Amino acid sequence: YKDCVVNILDTPGHKDFSEDTYRVLTAVDAAVMVVDAGKGIESQTRKLFEVCRRRGVPIFTFMNKLDRPARPSMDLLDELESVLGIHAFPVNWPLGDGPRFRGVYDREQKQVHLFERTVHGAYRAPVSVTGIEDESVKAAMEEATYSQVCDELELLEGAGAEFDLQKVLAGELTPVFFGSAANNFGVQLLLDRFLELSPPPTPRESGEITIDPASEEFSAFVFKIQANMNPKHRDRIAFVRIVSGKFERDMDVLNNRTGDKVRLANSQRLFARERETVDDAFAGDVVGLVGNYDLLIGDTLSSKPGVAFDEIPRFAPECFSFLHNKSTAKYKRFRDGLQQLLKEGVASEFQLLDSDGPQIPLLGAVGPLQFEVLQH
Repeated sequence: YKDCVVNILDTPGHKDFSEDTYRVLTAVDAAVMVVDAGKGIESQTRKLFEVCRRRGVPIFTFMNKLDRPARPSMDLLDELESVLGIHAFPVNWPLGDGPRFRGVYDREQKQVHLFERTVHGAYRAPVSVTGIEDESVKAAMEEATYSQVCDELELLEGAGAEFDLQKVLAGELTPVFFGSAANNFGVQLLLDRFLELSPPPTPRESGEITIDPASEEFSAFVFKIQANMNPKHRDRIAFVRIVSGKFERDMDVLNNRTGDKVRLANSQRLFARERETVDDAFAGDVVGLVGNYDLLIGDTLSSKPGVAFDEIPRFAPECFSFLHNKSTAKYKRFRDGLQQLLKEGVASEFQLLDSDGPQIPLLGAVGPLQFEVLQH
């Protein structure tokens, strides 16, 4: 997009998969926080925001679903500051909400982007650009709504937070955008400013050493493992974030955990269900390594020894369950399947110290929904 490569890492929004989202957040350089303007900040958002805060990840906020009845915009901004403890700078401002939603006002360009509804967001909503005092804007809005928007804009200019790029990059100030993803409105405004304000691939710490993304030495780490993404092949993919150097297909690297040399022969780039072979990649790229590599989440891969990125922390399990295998004849298949799921980080396995009989796996998970994944 606009001569830039944006690697998008999407994750489940359900709170039971917070740990999976947490691991993905270790692989990003910036995050887009999507907030339902009708509900405000939800519990899982608070938990994951703390992860971003601890890592100093720049956060861009998109207030979504303005085409539906929404909470007052000032209340949403106040909630960002009071609940999450981050200062907010509205890059644009909504003109009404629900049936009265007419578009957004770009505070920097001092332009109004009026929109028309589309069917299920099948294409980008048609937009006309004009000034806030233009007669077409006044005609499109109810008089009370127009007057309220003007008052809010005046308040923001006089008492709102000032924009500071360094605070954005430090994760202390979040640029806020308003729109409707279902109608594909406001998304391009977010993308354009995201490219301007978000950082390029950043350095990473390896013990006391800082690995610069411009370094010629290859280094990367595994942040996610997923099996059976392609039911026809029952494959296993290790998702790797490249930190420095150049990745080349068939290159040999070291696995820091095992000390073994690994040939990266089968590499792919994934976008939804689409796959394409990757011959080379650079810092900031995400590559899927397909095959039975002896890789675990958190493993460091490098062209030279001595590189080990910080271990990816895990959430403490809150739900526990014993897993019984009813068929002794299929015990080996049972253990192999369980080990595969444990490597994916779906759950953690524990053993009871005072158990004299056969060891029955005790599984721990962040939420009960993860047990359903194990079952199916």
